[in-house]
Amino acid sequence: MNILKGKVKYTAGKVFEGQYGASINAAITLDNGTDIRVYGKPDDEKLKALQKDDVVTIIHDGKSYKVAFDMVTANEIPEKVQTPTEGNNVQQAANVSPKTNGKLTAEEISEKATFMTGIYADIFHQLQASGLEPAQAQPAAATIFIQIGKFF
Repeated sequence: MNILKGKVKYTAGKVFEGQYGASINAAITLDNGTDIRVYGKPDDEKLKALQKDDVVTIIHDGKSYKVAFDMVTANEIPEKVQTPTEGNNVQQAANVSPKTNGKLTAEEISEKATFMTGIYADIFHQLQASGLEPAQAQPAAATIFIQIGKFF
């Protein structure tokens, strides 16, 4: 997953009929100069609300691009707290005061992604240490990660 910054070049407007049904799209120019398109359903009010020259955070999962509108609300933004556990530092989430605009910066999104990746890796390694083969540990780790991810 890549987290990128960009600026809205063309806003979403006309509805197009495509392979997956009706859709709209907005053109975004990434900071590196690459033009991309972000697709959504015709009733996607957040995508339609983007204005020309708005600065946006883009998430690329290797297949498609999505605008990071409300990944985390302002009240859920975690503060990094270091606590010693087994000789290592483990990051834990704590409540902090809300930000004024309610949006995460690219750095905060990257930190959260790193934090969540560490959690998944810990789960996977603990399952392997309990005797599971990697082919068994991977789907089990994904299931556990999804369940605990609801709390972050």
